[in-house]
Amino acid sequence: MRKYITLFILAAVGLPSPAFINIALADTSPAEAYYKSATTYHDLGEFERAISEYRKAIALNPNSPIIFNRLGVAYSELKQYDAALDAYQRSLALSPMTAEPHYNIGLVYLKKGDLPRARKAFKRAIAIDPEWGDAYTGLGEVYLKQGDFGQAIRAYKQATRLNPNGNPSAILGLGKVYARQERWEDAIIAVEKAIEIQADNTEAHYQLAQIYIKCGEKKKATAAMAFFKVLRQTDPLLKEAEIWVKRHPNDARGYNNLGIVYLARRRPEDAIANYKRAISLAPDLATAHYNLGHAYHKQGKMNLAIAAYKQALTLDTTLAIAHNNVAVCYIESGIDLHQALSHARTAVRLVPTASNYWDTLSQVCTALGLESEARHARARSTKGQEKYTIEQ
Repeated sequence: MRKYITLFILAAVGLPSPAFINIALADTSPAEAYYKSATTYHDLGEFERAISEYRKAIALNPNSPIIFNRLGVAYSELKQYDAALDAYQRSLALSPMTAEPHYNIGLVYLKKGDLPRARKAFKRAIAIDPEWGDAYTGLGEVYLKQGDFGQAIRAYKQATRLNPNGNPSAILGLGKVYARQERWEDAIIAVEKAIEIQADNTEAHYQLAQIYIKCGEKKKATAAMAFFKVLRQTDPLLKEAEIWVKRHPNDARGYNNLGIVYLARRRPEDAIANYKRAISLAPDLATAHYNLGHAYHKQGKMNLAIAAYKQALTLDTTLAIAHNNVAVCYIESGIDLHQALSHARTAVRLVPTASNYWDTLSQVCTALGLESEARHARARSTKGQEKYTIEQ
């Protein structure tokens, strides 16, 4: 049985080194206010405004390495790499034994393709803070690009050892090295491990698709490439939705939309948390209840899914997709088929052109032995699919 479960869409840098975190921001109150304003703009992705505020803070407190480092990150986000490097160097002039500016310099040179300077910067960061995994990951990337696979593997493995919670970038790096060496089984294991840690790692799914292509695994390659395309299409949507809720923390529809993006990217727990947040802000938002049901449905939590779908229907009895999906839940659970029949009939009455709703109705009628109605529903489902094919 086909399950047509759709979604409603309503509204249109590296981690810091521990050593750097411990540096106190010693400044006057006005400078601190500008710095806090800058970090707010920075977190919202408004980097030009952040830079303006960082510079105001620096004018009042020119001796803070933290502010210069953050200024460099903002410039780097805007791809103004020379300005970023200048800010990082000024940060180091104030605090030479801090790892993070060296690491950030390495990232800039890596983006510019200056691998020798990138390698030198990452090594300096490691010399200062040998327990910082991100610096080893950056170094591994340099070695990979230089074709020094042995050194790349050592750097990536050290990065993974230093991060007990898993380092998807380093593990993915190992997968890329193994793929370059045509160690396909090792490559697949590594890339799949990266995906296990970060389900919506766009590059990891692309790399997995490429590995399967080279291994001749066409079916697996197609599946991996299909999800990669979903991730690539939703990458900008994710960023926009996350920034939106930061800017509008009381907008229920913003959390609902963020949940939709998370669910599309196979992050159901994050989706559920955002749907619940939307519902807490707007309990009468029927689509948030529906989407919550959809997330539970995808997890196979039928009782929770049915409860959420029914709450959506309490708020909007004309929500045909919720009627259909309640019926699907009952069918899959093998319980309350008479309720399934009622909801399936309501769905086709509300949207008689939806072939998937007729398909659901045919399934429940067959299960209840209503052969005449089942045949009629199958005919309507087939007719709708044929019409869709012709139009396509």
